[in-house]
Amino acid sequence: MDEEQARDDRAPSDAPLPRFAAPDRPRGLDAYFPPGGEDEAPPERVADERRMTRLLVLMVVLLIGVPTLLTLIALAGQLISLRGGG
Repeated sequence: MDEEQARDDRAPSDAPLPRFAAPDRPRGLDAYFPPGGEDEAPPERVADERRMTRLLVLMVVLLIGVPTLLTLIALAGQLISLRGGG
């Protein structure tokens, strides 16, 4: 039997499912869980996590730094106005 005939002889139930029609993965306690709690992350996800971590650190620095800077500027303005005797 050649390869084409073998493909034609398969029953429809033996045919592989198209990617979009794959059955749902098990969820909850029945789902596969990789040992150690870590799964193999694709490079795209690792790069995205690094980018998001940098963005988070930048946001925290800005949320702390901007009010602190404005407070120091206001304090300096008050000290200068008090020193001028006005």
